[in-house]
Formats: sequence, structure tokens, C-alpha cells
Amino acid sequence: MIEDFSNLKDDIRDYINIRLEQIKLEIAEVFSRVLSRILLVLVSTFLLLIIFLFLSFAAAYFLGTLLQSTELGFLIVAGFYTLLLILVLYFRRIIFDRPAIQYVLSILFQKHSDDETE
Repeated sequence: MIEDFSNLKDDIRDYINIRLEQIKLEIAEVFSRVLSRILLVLVSTFLLLIIFLFLSFAAAYFLGTLLQSTELGFLIVAGFYTLLLILVLYFRRIIFDRPAIQYVLSILFQKHSDDETE
């Protein structure tokens, strides 16, 4: 009888240790997935920034040639980006906040929803 309780105690201890390891692995999986997405977004953003920089210079010089004033071409491109910044700041909740929250929640609870379907 005492031996059964001792075995039960050992089994419970083993179960708790295995469960803790499983939780650690799940946290590591979610963290690595989020970190991977963040790195992807950072690299993509950097490359897009370079592309937009060169396209902006090309547009500014093109407009400057059309208007026979390079300064005016750069001013028009700067005005366009200023207007774009104002729009992004005004609609930031719709453009960034809600999708970011939904994305993070989908990553965090993706494993949970997979368990329910099994």
C-alpha cells in the first residue's frame, strides 16, 4: 500500500516535470515564430525603404525635369510623403493596431485552436 503511494507520488512528479517541459517547448515555439516574423518584417521593411528611396529620387528628378525645376520635383515628392504620413497617423488604428493585435493573438492561440480540433 505504501509502495503504491510512493509510486503514485513519483508518477505525479514525473507528469508535472513532463508537463513543464512541454510548456517550455510551446513557449519557445511561439517565441521563435514571433521572432522569425519580426525579423522578416524588419528585413522586408529595410528593403522596401531602399526601393522607395530610389523610386522617390527617380520621381523627384522626373517631376523636376517636367517642371524644369529639380527643387520643385523634390518638394512635390516630399509633399506626397507628408500627406501619406498624415493619412497613416490618422488611420493608424485601422492600419496597424487591429491587424497587429489580431496577428499576435492568432500566433499565441494557434496551438490552442489546433488542440480543440483533434
